[in-house]
Amino acid sequence: MRRTIKINNEILKQMKKIYYTKESNYIDWMGFKIDDINKPSYHHIEKAENLRNNNESDIATIDNGAYLGKKSHELLHKIEVLDKDLYDSWNYLFLLINKMKTYPIDDVWDLVYELKDKSLNLVNKEKKKNYKY
Repeated sequence: MRRTIKINNEILKQMKKIYYTKESNYIDWMGFKIDDINKPSYHHIEKAENLRNNNESDIATIDNGAYLGKKSHELLHKIEVLDKDLYDSWNYLFLLINKMKTYPIDDVWDLVYELKDKSLNLVNKEKKKNYKY
C-alpha cells in the first residue's frame, strides 16, 4: 500500500507539471479548488481492480489518471453509485484532458462545470442536503 501511495504522489507531481502553470487556476478536473483541505488525489480512470483482473499493471500512470482533490474524488465515488452514466461521462472527460496533455481549454472547462452542476444536484437531491466544498 505504501508503495502505491508513493507512486501515486509521484504521478500527481508529474501531472501537476504537465497540466498546470503558474498562470493557470489550481483547480482539479471536477472544477474544485485544490488547497490545504482539498489536497490532490489520483483517480484511476480504468479501475485498478479491472486492470488486475485483465492481468495488466494497476500501477498509477498519467494516461489512466485524473487529477482530483480528495473531496472531488469522494464525490465521484458517490456519483458512481448513484448514476453510472454520469460517472462514465466524467471518466470520458478525464481521458480527453489526458489526451490534450495541457491545461484544459475553455470549452473543456464548460463541460467540467456542466457535469459538476449535474453531479452536485444529483448528490444533494439524494442526500436531501447540500454537499459542501
